[in-house]
Order: sequence, then C-alpha cells, then structure tokens
Amino acid sequence: MNLDAVQESIRKLTSKANSLDGIIISIGIGALIVGILVDVFILRLLCLVLVLGVAGLVIIAMRAKPFDQPREEEMGRSARNRRAEGGMKKLVFDDFQSSDAKSADHHDDHFEIKFDIPETRPFASAHQEGDSAPAARPPEPRSPQVGHAAPEVRAPERVFEIADFFDIDSAIYKSESEPRTEFDFLLNKVLVLIKEMVFGHSVAFFWANFDKGQMVLEAKVSDSPLFMKGRRFEMGHDLLSKVASSGKPELVTDVNPLSERELLRYYDSAESIKSFAGVPVFFSSPADPSTVQRPVAVIAVDSKVDDQFGEETLIQLGQYTKLLSALIKSYNEKYELLLSSELLRSIRRMQERIRNNFSTATILQSLAEETSKLVNLDFLSIVVYDEHKRAWIAKKVTNRGYDEGYIMTDQAIDFPESIVGQAIRHTTHRIVDDLSLSELPRYTRDEKVTMSGSFISVPITSLNKCYGALNLESREKLNFSRQDVETLYRLSENVASALEILFMQEVIHEYVIVDETTGVYAKKFFLQRMEEEMHRADENGSDLSMLLVTVDKASEVEGRFGKDGFERVMGSLAKAIRASVRPYEIVGRYDHNQFGIVLVDTPANDAYLWAEKIRKNVAAQIISLDGKSFSITISTGVCGVLEGMKKEELVGNVTAVLNKAAEAGGNAVRVY
Repeated sequence: MNLDAVQESIRKLTSKANSLDGIIISIGIGALIVGILVDVFILRLLCLVLVLGVAGLVIIAMRAKPFDQPREEEMGRSARNRRAEGGMKKLVFDDFQSSDAKSADHHDDHFEIKFDIPETRPFASAHQEGDSAPAARPPEPRSPQVGHAAPEVRAPERVFEIADFFDIDSAIYKSESEPRTEFDFLLNKVLVLIKEMVFGHSVAFFWANFDKGQMVLEAKVSDSPLFMKGRRFEMGHDLLSKVASSGKPELVTDVNPLSERELLRYYDSAESIKSFAGVPVFFSSPADPSTVQRPVAVIAVDSKVDDQFGEETLIQLGQYTKLLSALIKSYNEKYELLLSSELLRSIRRMQERIRNNFSTATILQSLAEETSKLVNLDFLSIVVYDEHKRAWIAKKVTNRGYDEGYIMTDQAIDFPESIVGQAIRHTTHRIVDDLSLSELPRYTRDEKVTMSGSFISVPITSLNKCYGALNLESREKLNFSRQDVETLYRLSENVASALEILFMQEVIHEYVIVDETTGVYAKKFFLQRMEEEMHRADENGSDLSMLLVTVDKASEVEGRFGKDGFERVMGSLAKAIRASVRPYEIVGRYDHNQFGIVLVDTPANDAYLWAEKIRKNVAAQIISLDGKSFSITISTGVCGVLEGMKKEELVGNVTAVLNKAAEAGGNAVRVY
C-alpha cells in the first residue's frame, strides 16, 4: 500500500472526525493500519477485534440513521442550495469529464440529470438551523418534464392465485386418467411453451404413419381459424412429409406465397405464412431398437414474419423433441399395459358369462360386446356355419345407425366370393383400408351399401376347425391398426376354444341316449324315436301327436338360481311330465329349456287335453331350492302328424304354435 495515500486518507477522515461517528471510524482505521504494520501476532489479533467492533458499530449506526441522511449541520446548507437551484436536485456524472474540467468545477460541461423531488427532511429542521423564514411545505409531485427523469413509480403488485401455477379445472387431476389423456395434456403444454418461446403463429404435432402413408394431427396450438379441420393428409412433397421421410429438420425463412398451399398442407387455405421450422421426433421401441432410424412424429412451427426462425430455433426445438421422446416412451409403455389389462378383463368377463350359460348364443353375444369396448367401430357382425341351412350365416349383427342395404341377422353370405368368405376359407384375417377400392363385396354380391370406409375380418378358428369370422367396419378409412388386429385375434381365439368345447359336447351327446340331468331321452335319440313312430303311424294309419314344452321366463329363473339351480328345476319338470303321461310315451330333452313329448295313438284334439293336464300339474307343483319354495309355469305347442309329413315339418309346426303360446303371456297351450 502507498504510505502517502494512506496518510492522505487518514488526513481526510480525521478532518471529518468532528463527531462521534468520525471518531469511531478513525479508531477503526488506525487499528487496521497498526495491525498491518506490526509483526506481533497478539497485537494483530487485538487490532482485528477492534476493527470488527468498529464495523459493527458503524452498521448499527447506519440502521438507526439512513446513510444518505445529511448531518444536522449540513442539512441547512443542502436546503439553501436546493432553494438556490429552484428546488431542483442535480445528479452529476463526472466520469464524462476530464480531470481539468473536474478541478475547474465547470458544471456547465457536466452531464446532468435533474429530478423534481420533494424535500423529505422534516419541516422543523430548517427552522432549527436558524432560517428566518418558516420551512415551506414540500412541492406536489409533477409530471416529468423534458430534461428531467421521472421518479420511480412502483406498479401495484399482482395477486397470484393457485390457478397461476396449477390447472385446477383440468379433468386429468379429477379422476384416474388414461395414458392417452395424460399424453395429450402434457403434449399441449409443451406446444404452448414452444409457441411462446419462438413467437409462432401455429405450433403442431403430427404423427408420421409410414404404414398408411399419412401425417396424422395429434395436437396443435394456433392463432389461425384456417387450420385444417381434419386429422390427416397423405404424405407428399410438403415440408412436414420431407421432415418425416428424411429425418432431418427443415428451415424456411421466406415462404413463397405461390407455393404456400403445397408446402404447408395443414392449412385449409393460404394463411400468408412467411417462416417455417420443422424438426423430427424419434422414438426407440425396446422390442425393436432399429425403429429409431425413422421419425415417429414431426413438430411444425410457423410465423407470419419473414426470417423469424434460425438455426438457434432448431437447436431449441431439438431440446423439446428430446422431452417429447421421453413422453412418448412413457405413454407407449402405459398404453400397452392398459391394452393388455383391458384385454384380460374382457376375456375374463367373457369366460364368466360363458360359464354361467354355456351356449352358442351366449358365446357370440359376449364376443360382440367385448369387441365393441376395445375397438372403435361402426358395424359388427359374426358369421358362423349353420348345419341345418348348410351355409355361412350372420348370427350376430350390430349396426350403429346405418340401415340401408347392410347385412341382416340370419342372412347367408357368398362363400367364398366375399371378403368374409376369403377370411374363413384361408383362415387368415383380411383388412381393407378403403372399401371403395375393393374388388370383393363385404358379404354378398348384391349388397346395397353405398358408403365406403375400412373393413376387417378375423377368422374364429381353433387348431382343428374354423367356426366363422368376426367382422368390423368403420365409416373412416384406414381406421384399423395392427394393434386392433392383435386384439381381435386374442378375443377370437378364446371364443374358438369355447365353441370347440361346445362342439365336442354336442358330439358326445349324440352318442348319449339319456340326459343325465333329467333322466329323459337326449335330443338326438328323442328325434330318432319320433321319426320311427312317424313311420309306424304312416304304415298303420294310426294317429300321432307331438308336444313341445318350454319353461316360462326361463332366463329369469336361471339368473336367480344360476345354471346348476336351473338344471335342478328342469329335473323337477321332467318328473312332473313323466308323472302326467302314459309310461310308453316318448319324452326327451329337446333344448336347454324345452322338452319334447310324442303321444302315440293320440290325435291332436286329445293331445290338447294331455297338454292341459301337464300344464296344470306343473303349475301346482312346489319346487324347493336353496331354502326357497316357488312354482313355475310352462307353455306348450301341440301338432298332430298328418300322412306323409316329414320330421322337419312337424318340428317347425309345433315350434310355431309354441312361440304363439309364449307371446300370449305363457302358461298356455296352443294347437297347430
């Protein structure tokens, strides 16, 4: 340190040490100098303690009295100077002046800023200084004039609320949301940030579907009312398609107005866009790491300002694409888990329903319901083979609001000259992305459906046999994905297994003479015995009648007591029937809830009396089941055998009158 400079500093400070503050500061500086000059450690330590003490006292004094408040003896002079300058306070920047100018104190050459600042000293201070005139009230604040800087005006503080930091009304926090909802929510937030960062006109996220050659809009944030109303367009020579196909960013600083529509196809008409930037979004599937070689999506930003974006914009967007790649990975994993979970739940529900009512109708109904829950569709049909009609028949049809010319229930298809027929014949799925380009009809050559969309047919096949096909149609082209195909195969495989078991049971029943639950003839043997009696009646010229009995509201009884309980009810009904007819009459279980009775040497009129007897006996019977007592009623159809009548005709006639008895409310007998 320069000793002369130190002495000069001490002299200046000592000259000012005419107050307690100056004395304290002087003591502190002296202790600091002594501590520097001496070599004794203890003295240096004492000097350091003294310096720290002085510093503490100075700080306390500064807090007790503002640093910029002049001493009492100087305040009078400051007030007089301000009055002499017309109340103007002058701030001088001497850094702009030479040393000569400073020494000469040429204030006219100084760079000055003047403020109209009210006097803040207490009114009594001037009076205490001995001023003859009383202290004037401080002037009212005035608007800043030319050459004057306005005093700093603090704006009212904004009152922040929870909504400034949290989306209170967002549905994503109100309930357990699906992965797709979460992804769309986060994606939208990212696009908003990008738009604010680059001052864009529109920001959009498009999926690149190379399998179908389309760019598919997922989300957008736009100020334009002309943004495309649809969700997809075909890949071509536009900027988005170039980014997707090349995997490299595109930057256009001056969009040619004449080619704007060809370059920016996500607007329905020209929007006067001047700048564009597009970057690819990559994703690597754990199952196939090679997929990272091709983008899965593209982020597009544009502006109506020339040269709005540059290389730094692409670098910034690159950081956001990395974030979106991580979001896609998380969404993809969650979505696959969700699909697997939903598929397992659907299969479990199907199995539970089939277990409670193991029949073809229940199996097909369960398949239709669960398919509608998992796949987006407008039409559904299930085609199976009908042994009696010797044709492939649509056994289940779901039509959501389009009736013109579509296939109906129990309508046969053209096999194999149809899309469904081809799927069944080759036991492999058929998918048509655009029905207007298909050479084959959906079901039949004469179908009158005029709309065109997408169609898929998945065979219902086991290891040994093809039982039919599950068919879906959408009004939208390219609607069905590979994931949909996989889902339909999983459902169809489970249904095929159930149909296989049912088929094997029917085969077994063909060789069983007596139904094990009811103790009467099985259906196949009953029909054989009925046909034999019909031939005998023709030869002998004797009378023969058939009765078909069904339980009224059988589905309610089965729903109340379950499958096992219903079988016990059928056992009680079989006993009541056997007790109401002659021992040599033929009684068999015709269906799940029906019994057939052949009355030999009995015309139709007498058969009616026998049917009434059975009806009354059943209605009067009390059935005890699981601690509950109840009764059931039956409906009966009666038909006499005419000469030369075939078995199929007899069964058809008696079924028709049985349906009339049931439609009349049940507990009735009708004769053909």
